[in-house]
Amino acid sequence: MILNGERIELTLQKQETFGALAQTIVPMLAAKEQLLSALGAVLSHGLATPIATSEPPMQACLWLLHEMGVRAMTTSASGKGGSIDKVTTEAERACDTSDPYSAGNMATGRAMAVALSNVSLRTFLLNDMRRDVKILPRDKMAPAMQAVVDMRRLNEPIHIACTRALASLVASGVPNDDERVDAIVTLLSDLGVVGVSVDTATSTITFAGLFSEANAAASAYLQGAGGDGVQRMRARIGQLNSQAQNARAPASSVASSPASSRAATVVKPRRRR
Repeated sequence: MILNGERIELTLQKQETFGALAQTIVPMLAAKEQLLSALGAVLSHGLATPIATSEPPMQACLWLLHEMGVRAMTTSASGKGGSIDKVTTEAERACDTSDPYSAGNMATGRAMAVALSNVSLRTFLLNDMRRDVKILPRDKMAPAMQAVVDMRRLNEPIHIACTRALASLVASGVPNDDERVDAIVTLLSDLGVVGVSVDTATSTITFAGLFSEANAAASAYLQGAGGDGVQRMRARIGQLNSQAQNARAPASSVASSPASSRAATVVKPRRRR
């Protein structure tokens, strides 16, 4: 990497280093900052501190930029502005067809770059209306996760329980911009669900398309699942999509999974005593 005219040698980094960087970057993405500019700001702050470019936090930042195609950049002392002076083309980046979640690509930060890019750009279809999937802090997600736990039936797939929780909110007239809806949508997106339609008149729920392996894999990786965890999530998504296709469900209706009979009923959340 060429940084401010100086050639910087990149060395492989541990997952813990990339994870620590992600904890800084994710809140910036939640505030709608672009991933490249967020990385540039973190890098500029490190240089101003100063932190040597050979130190793990700086190396991790440089690796993510490198894996996103940046080869030369200039930063400003203020942490604002700067420029990307050399970047690979989209066609050049497309030549690398290796698994982004392989052990090697985890060590170079490609896995983290792919995962962060994914969560910053997700959308979700709720009753045919496209919406951004928000990155929410843990305190905003906790009530939604507890609501799903409370209403989950014995041996019920977690994505079905989440879908019923969302349907319950919709049926009760909660506005689409309510934080509780945002939180459940985020949970569903993490599980690979790309959209849901809720028909309160007939008490039915329909999945809008096949499950997204990319969304589920990125979420698993960012939650610390590691390579093995990502592969297990991929296998789960593949199984769900295979079940849907074997049932000859059209792409717009994947609710005919084995749990669809339980998913079809919109239920009210239980009151806790």
